Amino acid sequence: MLRIAICDDEQEMTTQVKRLTALYFRTHCKETDIVCYQLSENLLYDLTDGIFFDLLLLDIEMPGVNGMDLAETIQNKIPGAKIIFITSHLEYAITAYEFSVFRYIPKSMMEEKLPLALEDYFKLYSLERNDYYTVKVKNYVRQIPYRDILYILKDGKYAVLYLANDETIAVRRSLNQIYDEMKKEYLYFADRGCIINLANVVGMDDTGILFQNNRSVCISKAGSSGFKNAMLEFWEGLL
Repeated sequence: MLRIAICDDEQEMTTQVKRLTALYFRTHCKETDIVCYQLSENLLYDLTDGIFFDLLLLDIEMPGVNGMDLAETIQNKIPGAKIIFITSHLEYAITAYEFSVFRYIPKSMMEEKLPLALEDYFKLYSLERNDYYTVKVKNYVRQIPYRDILYILKDGKYAVLYLANDETIAVRRSLNQIYDEMKKEYLYFADRGCIINLANVVGMDDTGILFQNNRSVCISKAGSSGFKNAMLEFWEGLL
């Protein structure tokens, strides 16, 4: 679970940042707990009280405690956390990097730049936190990012992982074992022979469940109804 704090004294901006952030991580197979603050004093209080965050997205110019003060406290209390400043005040950019700020984004370019910053952060986070499924096949061990898995099919005594790059990897495990080991809320056990990564689904038609590059997989009629409900619930979470 990735813990994220957002702090901006403007309610509309806080809502937009949360929407973009939640959308990015949900579609990239990462569970998050996002806490929003409009009063910087409240975030400062939580930080000094020992509340932990992995990532903080902060405005700089705020009434009372400003973003620079928060950055200094973050650096002292949770030095491993990353900070992204989202602000209209570009003159603070140089000072911001004194606090090891991960990224600095102008509010006027937030829709474009924030997803890119989150992508860079997520790559770093995944390396640090081992956000992969480890596959042991014969003489080698490989780590597969969860975001790269489209679906997993049963093939006799093997589970076959179908990846976004058209690669397949077979491991000698049951689908139940795979599902229990991954324990991801975006994975749906469609029926006894198929696990679907909801984050990579682009649609569904008469041929089955659709993925990028014209990839598709069929599931049983009994599994279709439950899948549609799970997919709808997942997509609603992106809105």
